[in-house]
Amino acid sequence: MLSSNRKPNRCTARAFVALLAVLVVQGVSAATAVPTAPLSDAEKIQALIRTVEARKDLQFIRLDVAHSAREAANVLRIKLAFAGDRVKTVDDFIDHVATATQSGKPYYVRYPDGTEVTSAEFLRQELKRIEHPPVAGRMKRR
Repeated sequence: MLSSNRKPNRCTARAFVALLAVLVVQGVSAATAVPTAPLSDAEKIQALIRTVEARKDLQFIRLDVAHSAREAANVLRIKLAFAGDRVKTVDDFIDHVATATQSGKPYYVRYPDGTEVTSAEFLRQELKRIEHPPVAGRMKRR
């Protein structure tokens, strides 16, 4: 049986002090963390194009032909370059570059289960994720 007035050994005391120091440093770091600046429209546009390119699980439908993620991203880059100064905002990009052909025929995104959505719907959803990323380190509630 252990005595209640027994002194903790040095190893346990050091571990406790070290743990306490780590917690204090983490608390100070979290309290003084500098929030990142919001992305510019140009950065959001580039992030959307990179998102398209990364989605290898999707097909991008243009003029009734399925294209790979890489092909779709390249088309967006080319159309953006041709649009030049006419694209000032991420909304300009989505509305006038990334959602339809010049003749107005809409682009679609096909998911692996066969579901299709307009590219406008897909890009607006991705834009929300880009503008409001999940907070790192946030614990999930059970």
